[in-house]
Amino acid sequence: MAEPTQLVPLTRPEFYKLARRCRDFSAKLATRDHDVVDPEMCAEFNAFLAQVRRYDRLAGPLASLRPARPVTRRAVVGVALVLWLLTLVFGGLVMSSTAWLVALSWSSTAILLVLLIPQSTYGTTVEQIEGRVLAVVEALQEILAGGEMGFTEAAFFQVRDLLQETAADLRLQTLGRSAGWR
Repeated sequence: MAEPTQLVPLTRPEFYKLARRCRDFSAKLATRDHDVVDPEMCAEFNAFLAQVRRYDRLAGPLASLRPARPVTRRAVVGVALVLWLLTLVFGGLVMSSTAWLVALSWSSTAILLVLLIPQSTYGTTVEQIEGRVLAVVEALQEILAGGEMGFTEAAFFQVRDLLQETAADLRLQTLGRSAGWR
């Protein structure tokens, strides 16, 4: 059984670094195709989420945030093609000709259906990652608004503005796209 990781206190410098990292990650996500699963972005988000959950003040609010699933359409189509080939090659040996034709037609239909199913069904798209980064930004904003970090006035406004800009950009990227803006 894995030993639980020790939570690290969230300090002011770490808080600022996280806010800056969210901003940079948001900018990087904006350059990607939002309707597809990007394994590189999934891996980067999963590493980011593991880092964020180390902090004592963020572990609780972000406990329900799930890691990204890097299952691409290419992988799902590949599995469907392998099943189709197995049906094509070995189905005739094991099944009667009528059953084999039915199985072959079903597996052919499955390949076409896989191409029609949205990628967000089996993997995490870039747009969904943006929504999860937005959840991290909102958790940081709540901590900042609570006054728990003890920032000086200038640093407080600098971090607040950085988080507000990041949240606005992420909302525009996710909500704007779902409203039909491209």
